Order: sequence, then C-alpha cells, then structure tokens
Amino acid sequence: MKKFWLSALWFSLICSSVYAAPTLQGRDVISGKAVNLAQVRAKDQTVLLVFFKAGCTTCVYNFKLIREFYKANKASRFNVLGIGLDSKPELFRSYAELVRATTPKDEQFPLLWRPDSVHQDSFGELKNDSTVFVIGKNGEITLTREGVIQDADWDEIWTSLQNN
Repeated sequence: MKKFWLSALWFSLICSSVYAAPTLQGRDVISGKAVNLAQVRAKDQTVLLVFFKAGCTTCVYNFKLIREFYKANKASRFNVLGIGLDSKPELFRSYAELVRATTPKDEQFPLLWRPDSVHQDSFGELKNDSTVFVIGKNGEITLTREGVIQDADWDEIWTSLQNN
C-alpha cells in the first residue's frame, strides 16, 4: 500500500510539472511597462510568443513575418509578445526602437529583453535563437517552432491560435 501512495504522489508531481502553465514577466524595453503572460492570457486570448535575437538573420526574417501575420489577423483575438535574446542591451534596444518607429502604433506589441534583471520566465534554455510558442487560453503550450518558420507552419500556427 505504501508503494501505491508513493507512486501516486510521484505521478501527481510529474503531471503537475508537465502541465503547469508557463510563466513570463518582464517589461517592455521601450515603454518600461510591466508585462505578465498570465495577465495577457486572462483576457481570454491565445498568445504567440516569439524569442529572437536582433542580430540574427533568421530571427529578423521570422519576426518580420510575424509582424505581418499579426497585422493581417489581429482581429482574431490573439496577442504577440516578442522576447529579445541579445546579450547586449543596446543592440536589442536599437532594434526595438527601429521597429516602433517603422510600425504603426495599432500594429505594435510588447518587446521584452530576456536578460533584463526584472525578466523571469519558465521556458528554460532555448535550443534556437528563433523560437516561437503558441500559448493557449488554458495556459498550455500548444505549438512550438524553432528556426525558420516555413510556409506550411503558418497553417498550424493559425489553427493553434484559433482552436485554443
């Protein structure tokens, strides 16, 4: 009987850690406004979370496509958060300022800098400088893409954003 309870406890711990909603909090690099993934999700919206480096060609390409995707589909009740992975704050801030200056205000979304002292998240070490997650309304990661986003990936991203 003791083995059963230990096994049940172990299983419970594993399941709770596997299905725990990811966390993320930080501040927008330009406005300084606090951003919290749980608050964004609380608006009953899915979230497209984009980790990228400003100095990475693949990342900048993906980020441009994601901005265009957001612009074309923003009425579909999802949010985008961009998280910079650059080690030098001035490189990321320059990129963020360029994006803000060249993007209409209603098409902008928060840009956070991961190495910022106030930034915390539960995404662990990323294998690729360009990584995209879709976080469903229930808080679960419903889709992950690393590297260049392929044409076929957009259908899955769209479906994941709509069905969660």
